[in-house]
Amino acid sequence: MNILFYRDSQDQLFHISPRQLKVALTLSLIMAGFTLAALVFANRPLPVFAAFFPVLSAWGILGDVLTAFILFNQFRASRILPLLLLASSFMLTGMLSLFYLLALTGMLPTVGPFAPGPQTSAWLWCFWHLAFPIGILSFCWSVHQKPRIIPLRKLPAYLLVATVSVVGGALLLFTLATAGQNLLPVIIENGNYRKLIDSGFGPFIWGLNALAFVFAMFPYKRRGVLRVWLSVSTLAFLLSITLSLAAEQRYTLGWYASRVDVLIASTVVLLAIISEVNKLFIRLSRQHEELAESQRALEEANEQLKELSGVDALTKIANRRKFDEELRQELNAPQRAKEHLSLLMIDIDFFKAYNDNYGHLGGDMVLRSLAPKLESEALAHFGFTARYGGEEFAIILPGHSEIEAEQIAELMIETVRSLGIPHAYSEISDQITISIGGCTLYPGEKSGAHDLIGRADEALYRAKAQGRNRFVLARSGRPRRPFP
Repeated sequence: MNILFYRDSQDQLFHISPRQLKVALTLSLIMAGFTLAALVFANRPLPVFAAFFPVLSAWGILGDVLTAFILFNQFRASRILPLLLLASSFMLTGMLSLFYLLALTGMLPTVGPFAPGPQTSAWLWCFWHLAFPIGILSFCWSVHQKPRIIPLRKLPAYLLVATVSVVGGALLLFTLATAGQNLLPVIIENGNYRKLIDSGFGPFIWGLNALAFVFAMFPYKRRGVLRVWLSVSTLAFLLSITLSLAAEQRYTLGWYASRVDVLIASTVVLLAIISEVNKLFIRLSRQHEELAESQRALEEANEQLKELSGVDALTKIANRRKFDEELRQELNAPQRAKEHLSLLMIDIDFFKAYNDNYGHLGGDMVLRSLAPKLESEALAHFGFTARYGGEEFAIILPGHSEIEAEQIAELMIETVRSLGIPHAYSEISDQITISIGGCTLYPGEKSGAHDLIGRADEALYRAKAQGRNRFVLARSGRPRRPFP
């Protein structure tokens, strides 16, 4: 399952339960109440607790880094650009907050071109609190664009560019705040940063973070886990800036309280993702147990006989008879009332021309090459693959929505292309390609096997009529972008 997409909305990580939504709302109200109470006495000086700031800041930096690490890995799995932008945002925020911590605690070199000055830590704070909202706004913008999966061959390049850009940007801002500090205006004097507010730069930072919070909250149809907790994180960051600006100087009540909000902002998304991944792991474990039980039952009921009667002799994957049996079971399964059911019908483009020019043995080779690749890709998404007949394959995807079926279909097209099987007689490419038609049933939607197959077959016909080498969904009729 792709973790960024849920049902038919690209704004979702996973569906958020009412209980999770209440927890997020409660935490937001607590933070808002805490901030309002602290604002009353925000500029009241307090004793200097030397260990308070480094401990909380180090924990916050760790939260940013771990969040970035998980999001980078999720991007590698899904290849969806918004996840890369969000991961880069948290990585840049973590690096800038680390530089800020080192500058404020006197851990930077005292001599040399990178020695900190009286304005270094203040400007690092500004860069840090500008980078985060810009990253959130970039993420929100990319989420609302047409979803696009990065080609597998370009994945290392995207990761390299993102990493170099983040590290280079962080080092550039660090250099500006140290070696180039004379180029920057004075915004703090003797620990008081009233000039930051009077110059208008402080209110600008606050306004940009408020804008990021609004875009993180709206507009989107369904509230997913990622978007909800990212909104909480953005709110915590905004409240932290509010307290810092109201405090006007360090080691005041507002300054200390703002550290708490920063800690929440840096860890809340991490905890939400870990929780969702843990739920997915539990689901996978249960499915593994169910699979093991089914396997034992199958062995007890004469496994060899059923295997022989359900396997295609040429491709060694399930045959039409097994497909019909599996589809009936899925249509009548108890979980149909709560889950989607998607069906993909796949046809090899210009296969007759291939047989006519390369011979039937060559055509058999193509079928034997494609079948295990399609089956492996489907199994990765808990799908079932069968040879439907001739050059046509069928894939059943229980529990997968329209968006998820589209993504899997694109992966199938990409997988076939990666085989690089020459086809000099194709009218659209110099190698073997496939066309895919799909149909999705919503939870509880009734349909017979014949009707479902007919709708998917009709979508396949439209995909071929629109130029082949693409995917068309029966419900929406939106063709996917043809591969070059």
